[in-house]
Amino acid sequence: MTIAMRTNINRKNPISSTVSGSLIEHYTHADYRIGSAADCITLKIDQYSEPLAQFLVTLNQSYAAIISAYNPYSQLVSDEENVVAHESLRHFLTYHAYQGIESVHTDPAGVWPAEKSFFIPGIDIHSAKSLGQQFNQNAIVWIDRDAIPRLVLLR
Repeated sequence: MTIAMRTNINRKNPISSTVSGSLIEHYTHADYRIGSAADCITLKIDQYSEPLAQFLVTLNQSYAAIISAYNPYSQLVSDEENVVAHESLRHFLTYHAYQGIESVHTDPAGVWPAEKSFFIPGIDIHSAKSLGQQFNQNAIVWIDRDAIPRLVLLR
């Protein structure tokens, strides 16, 4: 199945996006892990997750987002810059009373380094997109009540 065929209503058409097809492929094939190593839930884009569905019920939420502040616009920056950006995102979430759960996404192919992020239950899609744009991200991961993580392009 091609990227264009997988496009859903939450994702801009990749053909009109300024994000390259190869970057979209990397985002789509990444593993998105929520929580600590012992209790983590690993998600894949466009794949239903029963543990995620149960977690959303436990949290009494019907939607969430995964947002990173690492490597703005997928341009690699120093570890120090990434840590500062991540902490800035943490402070934003705390200030706005969002429960941010530490998460990380990794590239199984090993091309991209692991990036810290936050799983943010209860954030609406418009706020999630705005927050991703505020931290200069190409995309976020959106999760609706169907517990299927979807890539949402921001550019």
